[in-house]
Amino acid sequence: MCVSNSEFDQNISFVKIDWDTYSRHEVTTSRKVPRRSTLILLKGDEELGRIVAGTSTEQIKALLDLALINS
Repeated sequence: MCVSNSEFDQNISFVKIDWDTYSRHEVTTSRKVPRRSTLILLKGDEELGRIVAGTSTEQIKALLDLALINS
């Protein structure tokens, strides 16, 4: 599955956190990340949206579109 849009790359900073390494680190515990496959949309410190274990292309694209609206 690939959600591709050049606007995403131009306007969104993507940060990948390795769950196996950081599952108990402050970066995941402070955001209450429950498991692998969690996508969190942040604007500053504010959480705008979250998907946990979602693989639907439409659901992921909707979250990324929300990021564009709020950029």
